[in-house]
Amino acid sequence: MIRRLCAAASAVLLTAGLMACSPPALGRVVPRTAAPEGLHAPSTTPTPTTTPKPGPQPEEKHSGKGNASVPTTWPSRIGFVTFECPKCSGHVAVNTENELIVNDIGPYKGTQWINDMPGRQAKTFTVKANAAWTLTITDESGLPVLTPGEPLSGKSEAVFAAPEGVSAVAVTTKNSGRTAVWVHSGDYSELPVNQLGDYKGSVPVSGPAFVSVEGDGTWTVTAS
Repeated sequence: MIRRLCAAASAVLLTAGLMACSPPALGRVVPRTAAPEGLHAPSTTPTPTTTPKPGPQPEEKHSGKGNASVPTTWPSRIGFVTFECPKCSGHVAVNTENELIVNDIGPYKGTQWINDMPGRQAKTFTVKANAAWTLTITDESGLPVLTPGEPLSGKSEAVFAAPEGVSAVAVTTKNSGRTAVWVHSGDYSELPVNQLGDYKGSVPVSGPAFVSVEGDGTWTVTAS
């Protein structure tokens, strides 16, 4: 699992909600910044603007065997990376120039996102594996959509699209290691849940947004 604690057996608790592994940076934590003190709104009324929604982006797919360096042509927009290595054993890792997106042991299949931070575009994936693997990048159209009142269940890392009108996501996990829940909205990602072991609770989400669940066990998510 991505950014897993170095070993569950270490029984080291998270401090201040975060803990380092190897590499030490957790990666996606991007705190929202407050407006500088003393900054005032302009005296004139600005012209309303609307940021256009990105159009569809064709899927990008790579495959290989063993360790590899993989250039990507994915643009600066957010992308959702599904990495599969069903016959891997030992350490499995995938990272970009900016963050570690897979960090697990043994067979792996999961989805994470890239390019969620302004100015931090991924250009190359570095893959560590000892078997055949595939790496697929899609836009948000490839994600499962959270419908209020309808639970989704599964295993390993996953990302969901939370449409407009969703205000919270209930999350239940069964993990032997670390449980993490990320929420991406606008240009920022936040980490409302980061703990050892099982988790059961509700995470505030202001749709449209994306929700990522990380863990080495099972999960159930339900939007409201």
